[in-house]
Amino acid sequence: MSEKEKSVNFEGELKRLDEIVGKIEGNVLPLDESIKLYEEGSKIIKKLETALKEAEKKMAKVVDTEK
Repeated sequence: MSEKEKSVNFEGELKRLDEIVGKIEGNVLPLDESIKLYEEGSKIIKKLETALKEAEKKMAKVVDTEK
């Protein structure tokens, strides 16, 4: 997967998470739908955290090679 594809995926996941938060905060949803959205949001958060940690590692390598 190219860096551009990873970036688009990250942005897409972030957008989806924003949609989920908006739905949960803005609507009175049935409990089962709220739970499904919460679970989906939790999975997305884990993916995003992993992607950010990987980006931090890459940046640390770049900084180290510049010294």
